[in-house]
Amino acid sequence: MKNKDFEEIYKKYHKNLLVYALSLCGDYQLAQSLVQATFTKAYLSYREGGSLKFWLSKVLKNEFINHIRSKSRYVDDPEIIFQRLSGPDNPLDLLIKEETMREVAHAITLLPKRYRLVLMYSIYMQLKDEEIADIMATSPSNVRKIRSRARQRLKQIIIERKWGD
Repeated sequence: MKNKDFEEIYKKYHKNLLVYALSLCGDYQLAQSLVQATFTKAYLSYREGGSLKFWLSKVLKNEFINHIRSKSRYVDDPEIIFQRLSGPDNPLDLLIKEETMREVAHAITLLPKRYRLVLMYSIYMQLKDEEIADIMATSPSNVRKIRSRARQRLKQIIIERKWGD
C-alpha cells in the first residue's frame, strides 16, 4: 500500500472506525489505540481484493478481542465520548448534537449484544447486510430482523428515559 493510498483510506474510514471502537470498548484512549493498530495492520498487510471496509472492521474487532483476552475484562456500560464530527457551527448547536449523540450512544450500550453489534456495523461501519451476516455467522435476513428489533428497542429505551425533551 502506498503512502498516498494510506492517507486516503485513513481519511475515509478513521471516524467510522473510531466510533465503532468506542462502541466496543467505551474508552476513548483505548479506541484510539485499537484504530491505530488497525491502520498499522492495514498499512503492513492489506492485499487488494474484497471490501476494505469489511476487512478493517474485522481487524478492529480482532484487535478488541485480543485486548479483552490480554486484560481479561470487558467494559459493558461505558460513558462514550464523541469527537466533533462537523465543521464550524453554532456552539449551542454543537453542544446539542454532542449531547444527543452521547445519549443515543449510551442507549445503544444498553441494548443486548447482538442488537448492539448489528447497529454498530450498520450505522457506524456502514456495512452491507451480507458483510454483517459473515461477521456474525448468520443470514442476511436475520441481520435485517435483528436490526429492526434493535431499532424498536432503542426507540423504547429513549422514550422510557425521555431523552431529547
